[in-house]
Amino acid sequence: MSEEKISEIEEQEIEIETTNYVDSDEQSQASDLKGIKKLINFIKTHETIKQLILFTMFSLICFLIEYVSYTIIHYVWAAKNEEPFQWFVFTYESGGIGEFMAFLISNILAQIATFVLNRKTTFKADNNIVYAAVMYAIMVAGIIVLNTWLGGVLTDAISRSMTANGSEEKLARDIGGYVGKFAGSFASFVISFVMSKFVIMRKKKPASDTVADSSAAEDQPKEEETF
Repeated sequence: MSEEKISEIEEQEIEIETTNYVDSDEQSQASDLKGIKKLINFIKTHETIKQLILFTMFSLICFLIEYVSYTIIHYVWAAKNEEPFQWFVFTYESGGIGEFMAFLISNILAQIATFVLNRKTTFKADNNIVYAAVMYAIMVAGIIVLNTWLGGVLTDAISRSMTANGSEEKLARDIGGYVGKFAGSFASFVISFVMSKFVIMRKKKPASDTVADSSAAEDQPKEEETF
């Protein structure tokens, strides 16, 4: 067989391999796109999952709002107001009243943003806004108390356990604090989502559904009274 013929055959084989590779790559991309479309359709048809994703995204945004506002207030105002402060479950000996106000104001700003974003976008609520705002404020107050109490309990328990097993006191205290903070944040996330979806940010039942339900109830046969 001549060298030209061999060269031609090799070129054809390379072209075939290249074509197969391109086809395989296109099939892989098509498969990936199909999988993404299925996932999007699944989320669209499962309202609770869609709401949970949006709720998580907005929680992260509000987390940034909280910590940015806290940092600004802390350095601009709180550092100049370090008088010790203690009230109810709140004790601020080192940072004082300035630190307490930085914590409080940053939390309020974050919760306002959370309320507006989730009411309008996540749950698309159209119930009475005054009722929703009052219930939300009560929930937030409860969450703050829960976080403060739970954080202290877990921090002390973990710190004592680690110290008893030979860990340094400062390290044990730091780890216990972070565990308590994480546990409180997770509990807050779950409580806030459940309360917002089922109690605070509800949709009114459409008038057509109400009429249909009442009509269905009227159409049901009444049981004969027995004497």
